[in-house]
Amino acid sequence: MTATNTTSLAKPVSETVNASPTPKADLGWRTDLRTPLVMGLAGLLALQLLIALGQSLSAPSTHAFAPQTPLLDFEPAQVTAIRIEGADGADPVRLERRDGSAWVIGELGDFPAAGFKADQLLTTLAALKRPLPVATSAEARERFKVADTGFNRRLTLEGAQGPIATLILGETPRFKRLFGRPADDSAVYELDLAIADVSNRRVDWLDQGQLHIDQTQITAIEGADWRLEKDGEGWRLANAGENEPLDQDKARELVRTLANLSYRDVFAATEAPAEDASKPVLELKIELSEGESRTYRIAGLAGSEDSVLKDAKRPQAFRLSKYDLMEWVDLHRSTLIVQPEPTTGTDAQPESSAPDSPVTDETPAPGSTPPGPASDTDAD
Repeated sequence: MTATNTTSLAKPVSETVNASPTPKADLGWRTDLRTPLVMGLAGLLALQLLIALGQSLSAPSTHAFAPQTPLLDFEPAQVTAIRIEGADGADPVRLERRDGSAWVIGELGDFPAAGFKADQLLTTLAALKRPLPVATSAEARERFKVADTGFNRRLTLEGAQGPIATLILGETPRFKRLFGRPADDSAVYELDLAIADVSNRRVDWLDQGQLHIDQTQITAIEGADWRLEKDGEGWRLANAGENEPLDQDKARELVRTLANLSYRDVFAATEAPAEDASKPVLELKIELSEGESRTYRIAGLAGSEDSVLKDAKRPQAFRLSKYDLMEWVDLHRSTLIVQPEPTTGTDAQPESSAPDSPVTDETPAPGSTPPGPASDTDAD
């Protein structure tokens, strides 16, 4: 009896556990997925995904945002021309690169352009990165003035094989910022660019130093009836008479003005404005130390206070304002001569305060006693 019970108790615990295993729990999730509600929601989600995919395929192209992605894909050295159009219907300005470096304005007979400004513009455009768009709709492009036919500026970069990139620019949201977009991109971006950097006015791209002369190289200036010649540190008036002393300050001022002469605009030979025949014409010959010379003809413009200057060696004409020429518009020989100071009454002999009194019969002789009033004794 005792032995039988001991054998029964010595069986392993594992055998006892395996003898009656616990069934696995039935979670029932497969059944829940097949319910009408879940299947309806899944179908709705699939429909929404299809609609979103269709909209993305039918929407106008918008470049995806990627940090540090260039807005315009070009290298400045590729560019051979820059064309800038405005919204006012004026003729566009076109800058052309010559010999790989020099910038000119072709429509002005290859007149030199401000090359440093053109190079700086290309550097700025190449450095622009594509930011997050501020809008993508056609209505927004119209509102921000960056539409294909409604813009403030359209800038086209050209290369040897044709257009490289086109940038459309619109309103200014804040200082030195512009709304803009590449022509092949429907998104509108806020760009780090100033409207003055992309001027469509030809005058803003002119090289303003084409009339400048090294002042130390000027040896003589000749007008209609006078000639100034360099004389050491000063100047002398050729064939001057004894009563024609040269005003050295005036001579130096004239030389300084002509050496630093600026202008407001440049015209092609066929664009030169009409002259006013009633205004004087100033003709000057400027001789330089290296044997070169410049011959200027300066005439007044009709209906304006400005003047037009023509250089005998250039096909273009230059528009000068009255502030460029100052008093030299009407320059004569007498302008360069020291003018005598006006005389005043202070240099005349002073007159006596009263004239000498004439001697009369009543005037007592020297040493005599002047007659006094009559007395009673004398009356007797």
